[in-house]
Amino acid sequence: MRRLPATLALLAASVAVGTALLASTPVTASLAAERVTLPPPTTTTTTATTTTATTTTATTTTTTTTPAPTTPAVPPEAVGQLVDKAVNSVVPGTTVGVLAVDTDSDQPVASYNAAEPMYTASVVKLLIAIDLLHSQNWQPDAATAARLEQMISYSDDDIANALWDQDGGNSIVTRTASLIGLTGTQPPDDPAQWGEATMSAQDVVTTYEFIQDEIPAPAQDVLTAGMSGAAATAADGFQQYFGIPDGLPGASWEIKQGWMLLMSTTVLDTTGMVGLGPTMPYAVAIMTELPAGTSWSAGTKAVSAGAAAIKAAFVR
Repeated sequence: MRRLPATLALLAASVAVGTALLASTPVTASLAAERVTLPPPTTTTTTATTTTATTTTATTTTTTTTPAPTTPAVPPEAVGQLVDKAVNSVVPGTTVGVLAVDTDSDQPVASYNAAEPMYTASVVKLLIAIDLLHSQNWQPDAATAARLEQMISYSDDDIANALWDQDGGNSIVTRTASLIGLTGTQPPDDPAQWGEATMSAQDVVTTYEFIQDEIPAPAQDVLTAGMSGAAATAADGFQQYFGIPDGLPGASWEIKQGWMLLMSTTVLDTTGMVGLGPTMPYAVAIMTELPAGTSWSAGTKAVSAGAAAIKAAFVR
């Protein structure tokens, strides 16, 4: 099949002892509803002729507060294992790669098999788009912007095919991997089959971080508009709300999905920026290679179950 879309306060309360001269009024202090009378202050007086010098000692109060350390609600590896278990409970024998990173802290919140290269299917369209945007110095003309947004929102294969041929095929993947710094990404063995490019979950997350942190607004807007506007039904008729959208109902997201049938495996990938509120701090990649012959119905249910399990990592 050709080019198919993917975180004592030690209350240090020191009562400052006010001192007074000679006939001072006794000082009282209240602490936790108890009233205690303090002894008169100590006064040292030196007399010379008619001059009196009085020395008073003051007490300084210091309060130190140490914030409590913050830790993930569940360790990243444990969440990753939950995702793998959820997917395989629906379709046994599925190979799963997972990574989710809190991009505010740059800390992983879910991880499993994250360095393993796996088929991208249509997730590679992100690299196709980034390569073209970079070639225009991140300043796309209106026609290019519209074309790329369409390709991403609808996972449009016709546009991907044309750009793949126009911009150098496999060299698109190698150029973009070098630009972003991807170490687990390779072009397809068959240069005509862009969907057979491989990326690790780590590289997919790194790509989202690059989009968020490195690409200037004009080009970044094209990508985020396409992902936030992902259509329920793709250009080829596939229902692409499996995984993140179906598994995390009510979440905010910007997604790029991938799906592909091969003789050896069924590929379903759900990736994107995700949040449980209006912001989307989590970069998420769930890559799956299911046993050959797995139906789309069973496969999408499995990936959606995996996405639901990753919610344990989201603490906001």
